[in-house]
Amino acid sequence: MLGLCLFGGLAGAAAAKEGAQAHLVARLPAHAAAGTRITIRWTVDLPDESGNRVPFGAIGMFVRLVGRNGARTQATAPQSSGPFTVKLRVPRGGIRAIRFGLHGSSDIFFPLK
Repeated sequence: MLGLCLFGGLAGAAAAKEGAQAHLVARLPAHAAAGTRITIRWTVDLPDESGNRVPFGAIGMFVRLVGRNGARTQATAPQSSGPFTVKLRVPRGGIRAIRFGLHGSSDIFFPLK
């Protein structure tokens, strides 16, 4: 019974995040060298029942930088509401992609807008 309750709660939580989007608060450094420590600040919002964008926050929000050949670095924000802030190192090959997400039994990712 507990398993069913947990599963139902997780399904509801995932559905509640539909349409969520990440937004950088400040631009990333254009040509940050591998190993450079940078600060990333972002927010996440999602549509409410009227279609207006409202802030979203949770424990476990993270950012992942992807460099050349799949090298990556990742950091989880210590705060549960935005703007979220992390400090992390640029991966080997520089910043080729950035992903924002929420840790869970399976990580949920938000598109950058």
